Amino acid sequence: MFSDRWRIVAGVITLAMLVAGLYENHRNDLQWGILTADPDALLLDPNLAPYALSRGRAAYAKHCAECHGSRGTGDAHRGAPALASGHWLYGGGRVSELEHTILYGIRSGHPKGWNLASMPAFATARPYAAYPIPPLTPEQVDDVTGYLLSLRGLESERAVAGRGALIFHGSGGCYDCHGEDAKGDPAIGAPDLTDAYWVSGDGSAASIRATIGHGLAGRCPAWIDRLPPATFRALAAYVHTLPTQTHD
Repeated sequence: MFSDRWRIVAGVITLAMLVAGLYENHRNDLQWGILTADPDALLLDPNLAPYALSRGRAAYAKHCAECHGSRGTGDAHRGAPALASGHWLYGGGRVSELEHTILYGIRSGHPKGWNLASMPAFATARPYAAYPIPPLTPEQVDDVTGYLLSLRGLESERAVAGRGALIFHGSGGCYDCHGEDAKGDPAIGAPDLTDAYWVSGDGSAASIRATIGHGLAGRCPAWIDRLPPATFRALAAYVHTLPTQTHD
């Protein structure tokens, strides 16, 4: 009787070890599949997509939600972009593009990271650290603010907006990053100033004035030495889906 019980226990243990081994092998196969897949086709694979999204969701909650919000809605007070908006600061939101940002970061100090288009602090004596550009007077900051408001059809005195346009397209050099049409440049991370999506602040006159005056230089860390390789791609795939998820 006693030996029969031990045989049953041994059989259960053996079965559990077999199941665990099969699960581990399956997980390794999925990880290898993620690493060898075309990142931009990953979510089209019915075998890889569920595992990638599950793994990416867990990584996002642990490493990204603190800044970008649990649902990717961002934090305008901290200048953390809303990843669920579908308005991408760098690139067009492809998995491969997002993976690059996750790997190397933004102003992270990594040589492959994004380190372009820092917003000058025009109300300071030296607005930009990289090279000299002239500051703007408080009146000029107000004028540019009025021009940007007018681009969204918001009320602004015509004379103020006119003066602001001259600064934007001329001495202020704003067009160099944001474009002649002020619609930004995703190749360098310059946001569109004509829509309702704002990296920092709420798009009001006060928040625009503060951004022009004090500048922006948001930072995203490089995760290349902090996360396993398969997690980078899984996380990028999950972030790619945020704009399509339903948020209550």
